[in-house]
Amino acid sequence: MSEFIFTTHARERLQQRNIPLSDAESVLRNPDKTYPGKKPNTVKFIRTINYRRVELIATHLSDQKKWLVVSAWVRGEDDKVPLSWQIIALPFRLVWWVVKKIVSKTAGII
Repeated sequence: MSEFIFTTHARERLQQRNIPLSDAESVLRNPDKTYPGKKPNTVKFIRTINYRRVELIATHLSDQKKWLVVSAWVRGEDDKVPLSWQIIALPFRLVWWVVKKIVSKTAGII
């Protein structure tokens, strides 16, 4: 039985950010650094794996003697923008591009 429990949110973030579960467990077992989390009774675990700084937030469940992992991310990497959001934003990005071109041409005339 594992000594770690991952919330649904944490599992989604691991998948979204391409962090294997084995890497997440490695961060928890052998962190390079730990810090108190921003919320009470939480700990931030940090470890660099394959040149990626993986950070996890967890709280200790003393009654179960397990860690509850609530979130995960890679420092310095942005999350992928979902395709649906890219499609929704495309017309606005095109309009903005056209406006910038017009302004730059107009500014060159003045």
